[in-house]
Amino acid sequence: MYKYSNKIDALTAILKRLDTGEKLTPELLAGDFHVGVRTIYRYLNHLQAAGYPIYFDKADRSYRFLNNFRLNQLKSGGGDEAFSLHPINQMNGVAIATFRTSGECIHKNTAMTRLTGCASWNCCSGNFRQLDWWQDSGLLAMADEAIETGREVCRDITLTVNKRERWIQAHMTLVKQEKTAYLVFLAQDLSPRMHKEIQVARFFAAMNQSPNLILVTDTRGTIEYVSERVEELTGYTAEELIGANPRILKSGQTPPEVYQNLWSTISRGYAWSGELYNRKKNGDYYWQHLLIAPIRNHHNGISRYVAVIEDISRQKLLEEEIYAYAVSDRVTGLYNRKILLELGNRDITAAQRYGRAMTLLIVDIDQFKEINDQFGYPAGNQFMQQLAALCRASLRTTDLIGRTGKDSFGILLAESALADALLVAERIREKAAQIRITTAEGELACTVSVGGVALNNRHQTMEQLVIECEGLLQGSQSQRTVNQCIGFA
Repeated sequence: MYKYSNKIDALTAILKRLDTGEKLTPELLAGDFHVGVRTIYRYLNHLQAAGYPIYFDKADRSYRFLNNFRLNQLKSGGGDEAFSLHPINQMNGVAIATFRTSGECIHKNTAMTRLTGCASWNCCSGNFRQLDWWQDSGLLAMADEAIETGREVCRDITLTVNKRERWIQAHMTLVKQEKTAYLVFLAQDLSPRMHKEIQVARFFAAMNQSPNLILVTDTRGTIEYVSERVEELTGYTAEELIGANPRILKSGQTPPEVYQNLWSTISRGYAWSGELYNRKKNGDYYWQHLLIAPIRNHHNGISRYVAVIEDISRQKLLEEEIYAYAVSDRVTGLYNRKILLELGNRDITAAQRYGRAMTLLIVDIDQFKEINDQFGYPAGNQFMQQLAALCRASLRTTDLIGRTGKDSFGILLAESALADALLVAERIREKAAQIRITTAEGELACTVSVGGVALNNRHQTMEQLVIECEGLLQGSQSQRTVNQCIGFA
């Protein structure tokens, strides 16, 4: 059972014991007062906030008055005057007012007047039972409850002071002085803290409204906070991730050097941004853009890291589609003519620098216009797709292939003389003749002619090779020559 029935008596008892010069530990006071150690710490904080010079001695972990400070002696006598000189009523750093139970105010300090507003006390002689703002704020109900029960009543309330809302933590306690009961109203201004909490709440609300994921870790990488989008982006709930390490999201596809650079950068106090290829809880892979920066404490040391994570999987997919559209042929998926010429120039330059052989093949579909006219463009496209797959399967990774015209492919064979290229050309020609496409108009069969030109000193660009090889094929077509390999003699 508590030794003191209210906080005022407990605070007074602590002051009196400190006034004797006694060194007090929170554990000692907690045992004497029959309360928890945390309650004692709260009492001591109240007294320090009130301006009492209470010093904490780290050596023996005790509290005492600083520099032989002593409380002023209380005036003798009784009644309202004596109670107004009660030590607690001298705590000008704490807002306090004392009332008779009938409602008349017998004392209020300047902190109380400042906290609740001077004008609020000017009417009704300060009798709280006649003050509208006591009724509106709930203070009157608290006072009646404290008087009726004899117990301390504590609530957080709001007051409007000078047209501004103010948050207050109010304590109502019934205290007996000799044979007279008094109501003590102790108030603490919560407004600065509440304003900060509102700012923090708005900040977190903004983070949760962000389309990006916000993640906070300690300096070891342990996750302390994630915003509400976490499950949508990663598949993990906040409960699953808090206390875990972000490595839970690793896919194994991002090079270790990226993570080494990341940690090296942020541990030195700099922000890092980059892209990671991570994995969701269900095993799906996704791309994310990560911006991570250190959070510094008041000592300018790094206390935490905050990361802003954006899912860029769709963006990556669009980039791939745009790239594919820019570099490839939509029917066959091969390089288009522009990219084939650019890449061919690169390979030709290297081959000429190192004296390596190189041959260009042009695979031309015989009478392709007539095929489209007879069987339709879908059938013609289907034949081209199968022919492209056939050619690709016949090549090495060092070779280049792309579409050079409506009915032709270009193949640049690396380190291949004309004789070697002829073997590849014959293989493609023979397999192309075996392709069959079933259509509503009947079975489509087609042949190809393959022209070949070896790289020599006359050729400076890929385009020169292509034009020369296309010229060979056009000459053969004028002579109605089909299903042949041309230019290899």
